[in-house]
Amino acid sequence: MIRLDADRWLSELMALDAYRVSGALAAQEMEAAASEVRGIAAQPSFAYARIGSADLTTVQSLEALGFHIVDTNVTLETTVLSQRSDGRSVARAARPDDAQAVEQIARTSFEVSRFHLDPRLRPGLAHEIKAQWAANFFRGQRGDFMIVAESEGVVAGFLQLLMTADSVLVIDLIAVARPYRGRGLATAMIRHAARTCGKPAKLRVGTQVANVGSLALYQRMGFEIIASAYVLHFHGGAQSAGGVH
Repeated sequence: MIRLDADRWLSELMALDAYRVSGALAAQEMEAAASEVRGIAAQPSFAYARIGSADLTTVQSLEALGFHIVDTNVTLETTVLSQRSDGRSVARAARPDDAQAVEQIARTSFEVSRFHLDPRLRPGLAHEIKAQWAANFFRGQRGDFMIVAESEGVVAGFLQLLMTADSVLVIDLIAVARPYRGRGLATAMIRHAARTCGKPAKLRVGTQVANVGSLALYQRMGFEIIASAYVLHFHGGAQSAGGVH
């Protein structure tokens, strides 16, 4: 059965009630699920779900309840990358005084995240979500490590990371400012993280199928796809689907 859990961080940013959907949904559970969705559909609200691409029963059932696919996400992994340096020392650990530069890069550098691909979100919200996501590292609210890359004397990119309990280093957020792309900064940051951020057994990252450039980068570095999922969004209130009323 699916479950709706409040996402307080997104609720604050979006100025409405936001929920994370978890679990799977069998056909015989549709009425109970519809009742759950009715509880949020009548008011301005937002919900999201990440469902394995092989679980079409749950995906199609959520679509019938008014959810819409906004993204196809893939997860990639690799064993720890080679320890060689990029040779230019462009990457380093972030410092507190990097916060403003990192937040601005996050605000202006993403184009195909699930938030950016959702046409129902108000203009500018997707940019602000990414900005605050990165800023939370400096507030001590998200992330175990952050690496930045410098070019021409300025912070030109950042890499925010999480370390799991089983020593998997997860790329949580990565971006390079547009004027500095194509210079190998993303590769340098990832290699620097592999060398300096604990002792990871492997690296993991999730990205969008629509993000062809990132997929190509990760595969060049030796990452391999291990899983895929559909990401669905639901908008309550005036934009909610009639099927749940």
